[in-house]
Amino acid sequence: MKKLTLIFLLAFGVITTDICAQIDPNSADRQYADFADLRSVLRGKNSKKEPETGVPVKGKPMMFVVPVIGSNPSLGAFYGIGGTGAIFLGEPATTSVSSLNSSILFTTKNQFVASLKGTIMTPENGWEMLADFKYSFFSENTFGLGSDHEQPVHESWNWGGVQTAGISGAQPMTFNQVKIYYTALKQVYDHVYIGMGYHLDDHYKIQDLSLELAAVEPVITSHYAYSQAHGFDPKKYITSGTSFNFVFDSRDHTMNPYKGAFLQFAYRVNPQFLGSAKNSQTLYLEARAYKKLSTERPRHLIGFWGIANIVTSGEVPYLHLPASSYDMRNRIGRGYVAGRFRGPGWVTAETEYRFPVTKNGLLGGVLFASATTTSRDAATIGTTMVSKLNLFDAVRPAGGFGARVMLNRTGRLNLTMDMAFGQGGAKGFYFAVGETF
Repeated sequence: MKKLTLIFLLAFGVITTDICAQIDPNSADRQYADFADLRSVLRGKNSKKEPETGVPVKGKPMMFVVPVIGSNPSLGAFYGIGGTGAIFLGEPATTSVSSLNSSILFTTKNQFVASLKGTIMTPENGWEMLADFKYSFFSENTFGLGSDHEQPVHESWNWGGVQTAGISGAQPMTFNQVKIYYTALKQVYDHVYIGMGYHLDDHYKIQDLSLELAAVEPVITSHYAYSQAHGFDPKKYITSGTSFNFVFDSRDHTMNPYKGAFLQFAYRVNPQFLGSAKNSQTLYLEARAYKKLSTERPRHLIGFWGIANIVTSGEVPYLHLPASSYDMRNRIGRGYVAGRFRGPGWVTAETEYRFPVTKNGLLGGVLFASATTTSRDAATIGTTMVSKLNLFDAVRPAGGFGARVMLNRTGRLNLTMDMAFGQGGAKGFYFAVGETF
């Protein structure tokens, strides 16, 4: 816990260094726009349409829709459509931009994912609302709990006196998922917000594809063993609760910041009377900070992103435990499959160097690195002892590089393409609309 506290104190130190120079609504940073975007290139010099001025206007939607084709460790090959949009609901001089990302994807693993995520800022930044909605029928590999190299289901287990066959590597699962996260925050001071949220995680029609209870040598998966040990139905479960939130947000943009910071403290309570399978409470901490490296080109910067999610009391179903890439955009810890590291405590820190490539701002690039750690409680499964693993006992690094294409220069809407690598041959290609963080 001391190491966790140190990480977020360092992040807050980065944040507070910019407080004395918080965003001036009329500053060059706030009005900065690149000279070109993909729309202007596609239209060409002889287009009859008037070019965008790059100056934001109240109430004017800025959007871009693109076909999405690619692959990553979770989805395999995927195809669909993705959209990103932004709008100023109040005067741009006094109101931050509202932004939304949405996508509908089909995959070669017979999966379907529909999502809508974003940040809404009312006039004068009176309210900040965070939304994360998702419906999917999906498949996901799990690997047991913890971030070490000796996760629970690896060697053969003795399950109730019966010797079971061990599972090395991935344990595939399929399920249907409904996710509804909504948080409303009232501004109580410059850049300071307080509010509440509602959060629903619903998994049903869960199938453990590696589970073989009737085999001569029964195969017991991590999900099944955890569910049985903690009294959860391995076929379905719900976690439903409210959260109490404190947010500091001085970013100059909610989707693609060039300056400022975002800090969130959220304490979530999941009572059974709201539908949760069991009572539980969790602590969520997130920090993002952006330090520009050039006054003339504020897009040239270093960004920091850190998330900690910890179960503080009660019991949480397996798929609702804190896990890697379970942030709003499912992007933190790029290089590992979503849910690769899971446990009652999860911490990931990431830094990214962003830079323009072309003088007109159409193309940009990024270099990034991250580190992830998860914990595990000690447990006895049959006659097998599973050792306790503390946060920071095992840390998994990852890193990579990427390219950016500016889709709409007024709204700073860009196309992201990243190649990431982790340990043990883990890797992934990420293609999306909207900046990673």
